Amino acid sequence: MSRSVVQFKAIARGFSTRSSVVWSGHNKWSTIKHDKAKNDAERNKLFSKFAQRISLAVKAGGGIDPQLNIRLATAIEQASKNNVTKKVIENAIKKGSGQSTKGQGTTETCMYEGMGPGGVAFVVEALTDNKNRTVGLVRSAFTKAQGSMTPTLYFFDRRGYVVVRPPEELGEDQLFDQVLELEGVEDLETLPDGSVEVVTDPQSANSVAAALKDKQYTLVEVGVEHVPKDDMCVTADPETQQRIDKFLAVLGEIEDITDVYHNLSEPL
Repeated sequence: MSRSVVQFKAIARGFSTRSSVVWSGHNKWSTIKHDKAKNDAERNKLFSKFAQRISLAVKAGGGIDPQLNIRLATAIEQASKNNVTKKVIENAIKKGSGQSTKGQGTTETCMYEGMGPGGVAFVVEALTDNKNRTVGLVRSAFTKAQGSMTPTLYFFDRRGYVVVRPPEELGEDQLFDQVLELEGVEDLETLPDGSVEVVTDPQSANSVAAALKDKQYTLVEVGVEHVPKDDMCVTADPETQQRIDKFLAVLGEIEDITDVYHNLSEPL
């Protein structure tokens, strides 16, 4: 299984409200204020990633009604479980539908291709209300990493995915039979946490998710991603890996970016 590095799922699972103590002249209130500011920043970043997923689900063509857009319904459910406020969710839906919020222009999806450190290929996806601003930030990140924006999409295949938790009483054979019989399903894999990732063709992710929900599977995530082709993957030595990590951190700070994909294999 391959997933984007700047990934909503990873950010959500890795989020923690704990922070290390920062001594500020032994002033307890200064420390509390510092920790609160840090936690608020992490919380806002987490909320932003959930909001992006909601907007993207709307923009992908499923509409603003969660009853009719299973990808949107799943994104809203996950956001609510992580205490994302109703206002943030509503604004994300408006943004995805093209409605302006607080003077913002209409939003659109963008994709950028480029070569990063060590000859690693990247595909960057974004949802933005200002294409000039976003492309400028992405180009600057590539340039500072001694990379360049150039076609790389041919390094990847596009596929849909649905992550689910099967009913507890379901046996492994039944699981395979139920999932593989669905139209559009290409493969499935059991993940370390016991959930199952179902691979689909890009157009079938929503319909497969809806069918599995009808069979009492719990939906965890629904989406479409770019997966590097096996013969297009590369490796990196420790020094190059550090440069790649730094580059990814810079991309992660660009608010408009929703996903980043690469063709890097496991580090050496």
